[in-house]
Amino acid sequence: MKNTKKLLVGAVIALGTIALAGCTSNGRSGSSSASNNPKDITVGISMPDKALQRWTSAAADLSKDLKSKGYKVDVQYAASSTSTQSQQVQNMANKGEKYIVIAAQDGTTLGPAVAAAKKNGAKVIAYDRLIMNTPDVDYYATYNLQGVGKLQGESIIKKLGLDKGAKGPFNIELLGGSPTDNNAPQFFKGAMSVLDPYFKSGALVSLSSKGVGDNFQQVAIEWTQQAAQTEMQTRLNSFYNGGKKLDAVLAPNDAQAFGVISALKAAGVDPTKVVITGQDCETQNVPLIVKGEQYMSVYKSDVKLSDTVTSIVYNSTKNKTVKTDSKSNNGKTDVPTIQLTPEAVTKDNVKATLVDSGYITAAKAGLN
Repeated sequence: MKNTKKLLVGAVIALGTIALAGCTSNGRSGSSSASNNPKDITVGISMPDKALQRWTSAAADLSKDLKSKGYKVDVQYAASSTSTQSQQVQNMANKGEKYIVIAAQDGTTLGPAVAAAKKNGAKVIAYDRLIMNTPDVDYYATYNLQGVGKLQGESIIKKLGLDKGAKGPFNIELLGGSPTDNNAPQFFKGAMSVLDPYFKSGALVSLSSKGVGDNFQQVAIEWTQQAAQTEMQTRLNSFYNGGKKLDAVLAPNDAQAFGVISALKAAGVDPTKVVITGQDCETQNVPLIVKGEQYMSVYKSDVKLSDTVTSIVYNSTKNKTVKTDSKSNNGKTDVPTIQLTPEAVTKDNVKATLVDSGYITAAKAGLN
C-alpha cells in the first residue's frame, strides 16, 4: 500500500509539472521570447510612406543589415497615415515581434501603440524621428538635427559671400518642414541660428517676412514637392513682381527644393541664379545639384543609420551594453540617443561623397 501511495503522489506531481510547463510556454515569457539567437527573432520596421525615397532606402538598408545578422524582418509602410502606422505597430506587438523600429509619421500620436509593444515585451527604437510624450521608447537613432539646419544656413551664407564681407541686402525666402514632424522645428532652428544675425544686420531680407525671427509655424508645410511649389508660386506672385530679385531659398528637404525649382522655372526665373538648399540627397535631385539648379543638399547616410540601429538590436539581443552618446527628452523621459554627423553636398563633392560611396552611379548623378 505504501508503495502504491508513493506512486500515486509521484504521478500527481508529474502531471502538475507538465501542466505548469504548458502554461509557461504559452505566455509572453516563454522560452522563444527569451532567446538571444537572432534566428528566433522578428524585427518590425515601420516607415511613414513610400513617397519619399529616403524611407524606402532606409527600409531596404535596415532589412539587409538585420537579415545579415540572422533576424527576420517585417516591413510596413503607413501611407502617410498616423492611424495606419499606429495600427501597424500594434499588430507587430500582437505578433510578438521583439524589436520594433519606427520612423514616425507623427511622433505625437504613437503613445498607445508603443505602450502595447512594451506590454508585449518589445523594445522600441525611434528611427530618425523622436517618438514624443511616452516613457515606452528604449532608444533613438538619428542625425544631429540642428546640425542639418546649420549646414543649410552656412551654405547660403558662403554662397552669397556674406562670410567674406558681402553687404547685400540679399532677398531670401524661408520654408519649413511638416508641422507633424518634431524634427522639422529643429532643422529650422539650426538654420536660423546661422541666418538670424544677417537678418538683424540687414544683409538678409525676406520680402514676405515669413519665418523671420525663428517663427517656424509661419512656414511649416508638408514635406512634398507640391506643397513647396504652391507656396513658392504664391510668394513669387505676391512679393517678387516688378523685377525684384530672389537670391536664396531655405528649402529644408529635397522634395521641397524640387518644388521650389519648378515654381521658379514657371515664373521665368533661372534657378541657377538662386541659392536653394535641400536635404536627403534624393536621386532625382542629385543631377539638379550637378547642374547648379539646386545649390546643395544635406546627406544623412541611411547605411550608417541602419548600421547603428542594427548594432542596437544585436547588442541588446546578446545582452551587451548599447553605447549611446546623449539623451533626448520626449516630454516623458530622457531617451538614450545616438546622433550621427550629417554632411553638406554640393556639385564640388558629389563624386567623392555620393558616387564613390556607391550611393548613386556617376551616370545617374549626371556626371557623365
